[in-house]
Amino acid sequence: MKAYYTENIQFYIILFVWLVTGMYGGPIIYIVLPATLLLMKRQGMYEEMLLGFFFILILSDSYELRLFFAKSAKNIYITLLAVFFLFDSKEFQPLNSLYKLFFPFFLISVYCLCFTETFGISVQKTLSYYLMILVIPNYFAKIYRDNGEAFFRNLVYFVVTILLISALLIVVSHNVAYSSGRYRGMLGNPNGLGLFCFLVFLLFSVIKNVKPNLFDQRQVAFIYVVIVASMLLTGSRNSIVGVFVFVLFQRFYKINLFFGFLMAILFVFGVELVSSNLASIVTTLGLGDFLRVKTLDDGSGRYVAWGFAWKHVQENFFIGRGFGYDEHYMRSNWDLLSKMGHQGGIHNTFLTFWMDMGLVGLLIYLRSLILAFAKAAKNTTLAYPIMFVIMFTAFFESWLVGSLNPHTIIFLMILALISDPEFYVKKEEELSLAIE
Repeated sequence: MKAYYTENIQFYIILFVWLVTGMYGGPIIYIVLPATLLLMKRQGMYEEMLLGFFFILILSDSYELRLFFAKSAKNIYITLLAVFFLFDSKEFQPLNSLYKLFFPFFLISVYCLCFTETFGISVQKTLSYYLMILVIPNYFAKIYRDNGEAFFRNLVYFVVTILLISALLIVVSHNVAYSSGRYRGMLGNPNGLGLFCFLVFLLFSVIKNVKPNLFDQRQVAFIYVVIVASMLLTGSRNSIVGVFVFVLFQRFYKINLFFGFLMAILFVFGVELVSSNLASIVTTLGLGDFLRVKTLDDGSGRYVAWGFAWKHVQENFFIGRGFGYDEHYMRSNWDLLSKMGHQGGIHNTFLTFWMDMGLVGLLIYLRSLILAFAKAAKNTTLAYPIMFVIMFTAFFESWLVGSLNPHTIIFLMILALISDPEFYVKKEEELSLAIE
């Protein structure tokens, strides 16, 4: 990794300047950030622009008061990325087509704005959601066309650097690295970091599949150790099980597509059986403290949130009230939920979409998502295992409903990578050249 840091020292200096300016410079960051992006655009530094956005999204997830500038800076950033893309679209040809699959969902989300109680916030969330789907895959594809496999290497080392800095915080600032006794690193909460590690695990697995010779065995082992160790430190059950299921199911799908789907169905039925006896199973294995067995019976408050949200869904069954309505509703009932043993959101992507977009919107979203993975399945056997574990983790968290966070951007990178045949065509060409 020494060579990587030597080659990218300028990029990390830029990130450091953004960080210091945002923490101590007040509103100056809103001048420095756009100015830097304009200079990057003129220099054709698209890779640095995308990874810089990733960095701002990571900072925006933190609960540290000095990093709150990133929460507004990310809105400026995605707007500028979109402006550069729309006014210079020739640079991005041929365009990634993922945005077309999700366009019907964008239409229903716009229609739901007619019924929203939080119009301003809903409009912002609707635009940012579709802009992410439009912008991120196209920047991802363009950077690969410009920089080749070096982009994948830099992307992987960037996320590994984030995890290493997070680990360093344990020594430097224990109070920042931990929340309520659980490891959270640079992110806002332990489950958020766990989900981040889970998605990075998927991303690295796909990159390794597309470019098997990009990293040697020692590098692969080091990267996986950093990712898995970080995830285990968070104690995030959802993410740990997600990685286990992915590793297991990718083997099933390699054997046979039908066999893979059969195992997926059996797994769904098995989950219900195991979940009803999970506390006793975990205790028997001696993992009670590590997996926080005391919180298993109440699902960490999730069951309360699900039941509460499901009751309200009946009032807007087919058409919802737009992005952000779930947050508005849950916050307005904060006192009641607290008495019932829950603080937070709905913790279920599908139920959240149902509340925000109604059943129609939820079905349209699932249609777009499944079509995207069906398209990806033509390129790689990893497509359906990834789809399955993404839906599995989304059942216990609402992260897929959000747009400007450090999780959705990784998901869109994964989806862009596995669904675009361009990456696999180049892979075949490189293999043929190696044989010759």
